[in-house]
Amino acid sequence: MTKAPAISELIHHIKLCPLEFLNTPQKNGKNGVNTEALVNDIIRLIAHEPTAARQIEIQSKKLSREELSLMQICCWTLTHPFFAEIDHRWVFDFFKEKLTDIASIVKTADWVADEERAEELARLIMQCCGYVPGGETREQALDRFDSVNTIKRLKVLEESKAAIERAREIRRQMEEKRAREAANVYGRE
Repeated sequence: MTKAPAISELIHHIKLCPLEFLNTPQKNGKNGVNTEALVNDIIRLIAHEPTAARQIEIQSKKLSREELSLMQICCWTLTHPFFAEIDHRWVFDFFKEKLTDIASIVKTADWVADEERAEELARLIMQCCGYVPGGETREQALDRFDSVNTIKRLKVLEESKAAIERAREIRRQMEEKRAREAANVYGRE
């Protein structure tokens, strides 16, 4: 079985992302990186099938620039030698399903510049390919991913905000009730 790299190694790899992968994606016929071609080239690379026909269709017209840019950064991440040593079939679902929600929340540059976002991306990719980062147990990897997961963090913040609003509403209703009771007592005297 192939030994998975430590998460620090993948973070370092992500942070070395060349400018070519960070350039603006091609959208609506404008100049830029052809994200679909890049994704297909990376799939061919990790599948060891350099002459294979297009592997995946990226509907760039339907995707945001942020999602296309994140795909390009993921392509760089997949150039790590580890991904050419494992089964590549997971990558199709990854590009089709796993990036949409997160791409609109995190600024593209943060995936490379911010240590925690780079770790989140590395852990997301490791989770999607079914491997645990080197030196970690499955439970440790899941726990650490939860701690850097932007979507989970936003969900917790929304739930906390909703709980605070519910508590404020309950306090307001209790104060109104006390005021009514006080007015009733005053009115009887």
